[in-house]
Amino acid sequence: MHEQLRIDVEALAAPGTRQVGSHGHEVAKRYLIERMNAFGLIPYSGDSFKLPYQVESTDYCNLAGVLPGKNRQLEPVLLVAHYDTCGDQPGADDNAAAIAVWLAVLQSLKQTNRQRDIIFLFPDAEEPPRFLTDHMGSTNFYERQRLGDIHAGLVLDLVGHDVPMEGMEDLLFILGAESHSTLAKLLLKTELPAGLRNVATLNRYVGDLSDHHVLRENNQPYLFFTCGRWQHYHQETDRPEHLNYKKMNRISQYLVTLIKQLDVCLFNAEGFGNDPVDMELKLIKRAIGPYLDQHGISMLDRDDIQQFVLNLVRQYQL
Repeated sequence: MHEQLRIDVEALAAPGTRQVGSHGHEVAKRYLIERMNAFGLIPYSGDSFKLPYQVESTDYCNLAGVLPGKNRQLEPVLLVAHYDTCGDQPGADDNAAAIAVWLAVLQSLKQTNRQRDIIFLFPDAEEPPRFLTDHMGSTNFYERQRLGDIHAGLVLDLVGHDVPMEGMEDLLFILGAESHSTLAKLLLKTELPAGLRNVATLNRYVGDLSDHHVLRENNQPYLFFTCGRWQHYHQETDRPEHLNYKKMNRISQYLVTLIKQLDVCLFNAEGFGNDPVDMELKLIKRAIGPYLDQHGISMLDRDDIQQFVLNLVRQYQL
């Protein structure tokens, strides 16, 4: 699995850029369509994985395919990772790594029995200067191309590297559990593979960093997974050789386990807008309890979490 993750990342990063309108952008589109066909996905809409759209005379193209479940009447799970880059840089971590992880997840999910359809969405135009504008592919998918309701959305961005904090390199950060109490319960009971730790906190501490923006705005259950920013973020040095493929593989294993639980869970009306503070405290103490003790940091309530997270964001630009 490690080798295929590397192959996918290197193929997407090879042209040196996937900036909207570039040659590399078109190469990535073709490569992803080939991979989606090879996995036997079916087009989300019509007879093509391509979902073109236009904003202010600029042409864009989302890619969406479906891995069918046993009961296609159930609301599907949406998995998201954008395929464009910020300017002329290879984008190995941003966001080829996330795409490669979803393809690894797809490979594993094909071997499982699932009730729900799984939508694999690779949206266009996530990066600046289009970020959080009407040009974003995820926004256009949700508002104009979506065929029906979704069960929940999982979004990946910047998941290919070690966290740049000594002793915390294997962390995976999770935002969005406040969107529904069921998500907090799933995060607590989903087992992690050895060598991967996770912590969760509120999205509002860092803001909408990626394609989960439109899901949050529309009160959809969602989770956003990231390893945060690092020294190669939006740089020409964001190349495949700097990634941790073992960590990426562990993340893919974790996501498969989580999706299996998401497939059979229910979201009741009472669970929206909860404060998952108990879950956050448990995950933080499980992941970095010794670090907290070593530095004399108490972690007892929401205020403690907020101060700790904001300090990390300021210090490490996570």
